Amino acid sequence: MSPGRADWRARGAAFASLYLVLAPFALLVVAHRLIARRRALVGLHEKCTGQGPALAHGGILIHGVSLGEVALMRGLVPRLEVATGLRCVLCTTTETGRQGLDRHFPEHQRAFLPLDVPWAVNRFLSRARPRLVVLMENELWPVLLCACAARGIPVVLANARMSARSFARYRRTTAITRPLFTSLDLVLAQNGAYGARLARLGVGRERLSVCGSMKTDGVVLPEAAQVEHERLRLRLGPVAGSAILLLASTSQGEEERLLWACLPWSAGWQLILCPRHPERGAELAILCAALGRTAQRSSQAMAPQQPHAPAPVVIVDEIGHLGQLYALTAASGGIAVVGGSLGSGRGGQNMLEAAAAGCCTVVGWDVRNQPDAMQLLRAQQAVVELTESDLGAVLADLATDRARRAQLGAAAQRAWSQGRGAVAGVAAAISRRLPGRAARVSH
Repeated sequence: MSPGRADWRARGAAFASLYLVLAPFALLVVAHRLIARRRALVGLHEKCTGQGPALAHGGILIHGVSLGEVALMRGLVPRLEVATGLRCVLCTTTETGRQGLDRHFPEHQRAFLPLDVPWAVNRFLSRARPRLVVLMENELWPVLLCACAARGIPVVLANARMSARSFARYRRTTAITRPLFTSLDLVLAQNGAYGARLARLGVGRERLSVCGSMKTDGVVLPEAAQVEHERLRLRLGPVAGSAILLLASTSQGEEERLLWACLPWSAGWQLILCPRHPERGAELAILCAALGRTAQRSSQAMAPQQPHAPAPVVIVDEIGHLGQLYALTAASGGIAVVGGSLGSGRGGQNMLEAAAAGCCTVVGWDVRNQPDAMQLLRAQQAVVELTESDLGAVLADLATDRARRAQLGAAAQRAWSQGRGAVAGVAAAISRRLPGRAARVSH
């Protein structure tokens, strides 16, 4: 017999009790972030209390933890609203996620998802009263799931993933976590391997579908490309006629490794750093200086370039420019190295953004979190994969072979195009699951 609503409330209370034991450690993490960032955490009151601006009732609540998941919403939200006739309320957790929502969805109601504690979650759900909750990728918050089950709110896990490492962790705590997976009304997995792992964790086969990775559809090519490219080029000051070497979505430690590898052969190239966390701009400017190269930050006025001096490294320490940077790099015949894959432990950032723009796409040796994207690119021989030992040599050889860079860029764009279509499948599946609604998704 399936658990009743009282049982779910009891389970939520049990998870909350466990959180109390872990609370001191969480407070230390928050204090460290406050000190390191030297500013308050955005949305902290809303996250801690669940209170905030009034939200429309009876819609679809969609949550994406950060900027990457928010990008996936761009294709899903309009399709889902057309398919269901319901308005979406959008929420996120991080500051960059909220900035993404503000930029891409100015006409929608937006909020921070509260911390996973009963008082905040219950206030938030009472504030939104959603008809359906959609969680992106792997956002399994125990108190939230228990509260939704207790209120009879269906929960969908869209673009779901389950890495081997996460699967092993959940298997060790299956007595505690299995009910959370059984509570999900619908799980739409990125691939068959993820789906099989989710089924073993408790997701019923009748509630599980494989729809492909939404990241392929989530890549949106910049509009008004030529005008915007020229505007951004003039603002950032890349040297006219120079090929761009873009170090994109990098994390701490990766920039130093890449700069050491690239600076010896990069004369005549324009180096652009676009870190995953824009607040690291000042830190990266200091790093460039230590390596003997001047740097200019996009958030500050660009200084005039001195005659005969090497072009400064441009550090883009603002969000919202990565798509245009990829387009500029492709137009210059350059190279885009996608970070998160070069020893940071992140398992790779979304390399399909570079591929969609037609960049010569390069990744490191750790791409475990991007299996579908890498499968698409490998099938078309459209990506260069570095190792720690040959990092500098491979990039130096690629820099001398413009024809190969063009071939790789064309193959990457072709691979991205062939992998599209998952968003339509996800929207159709969610629409069919919503009680009383007929699927009206246009493919």
